[in-house]
Amino acid sequence: MLRFHFHDKPMLSQIPYMGAIAAVQEAPSPPNNILFNQNLPSQTTPMMLQMLYCQYPGFKEVRMVEAKPGIAFLEYENEMQSTIAMQGLQGFKITQDNPLLITYAKK
Repeated sequence: MLRFHFHDKPMLSQIPYMGAIAAVQEAPSPPNNILFNQNLPSQTTPMMLQMLYCQYPGFKEVRMVEAKPGIAFLEYENEMQSTIAMQGLQGFKITQDNPLLITYAKK
């Protein structure tokens, strides 16, 4: 019989989105102006993300990591603006199998 211990894990209410199959191994990063996007389909381009995120005020830029497909960083002018964008786009499905998984980037 397996037993799970949740002593060191964040409470589920602290994890922004659990619909995607992505295990959050550590406590979420504190709020800041840069968002970390996971679960992006391989065909995602910076322009696609820019069009999606620029609808929220304060958007500055998209940074994709070529060595690691499926992730991107999105920068806003401040933490309040990044939080509004995260709340608005959390779980947004770029494709049927790819709901956005958005957290604050590590500083």
